[in-house]
Amino acid sequence: MIAALVIGGVLLLAMFGVSAYGWVTLPADARVPIHFGPGAYNNFVSKRFGLIMHPAAGVVVYVITAVATHHPHKSSPVIIVPILMCVLLAVQIGAINVARNRAGTADLSPTGGG
Repeated sequence: MIAALVIGGVLLLAMFGVSAYGWVTLPADARVPIHFGPGAYNNFVSKRFGLIMHPAAGVVVYVITAVATHHPHKSSPVIIVPILMCVLLAVQIGAINVARNRAGTADLSPTGGG
């Protein structure tokens, strides 16, 4: 149980580091995608909101893990938490890459793309 919290904490710190990297490297007007469902990224938000939302999701998962593992008689499968945190980190890295690619190219779509 302690190992899951330690691994989750390290992954959470990595998420904060990726957001800090995105904050420094993305242009001020960049639009960061947020993934709200199955399929592709479907909602582009401001750089500030997008870079805060990904670690916020990690914090929610980490707090749920801490509460769930606090009561040892209610055992939960602790391997799920590091896997979920890795997925969140991968989605965050992908979102920053998409934002970087969109910021580097002109949007020629009729709807304005976002």
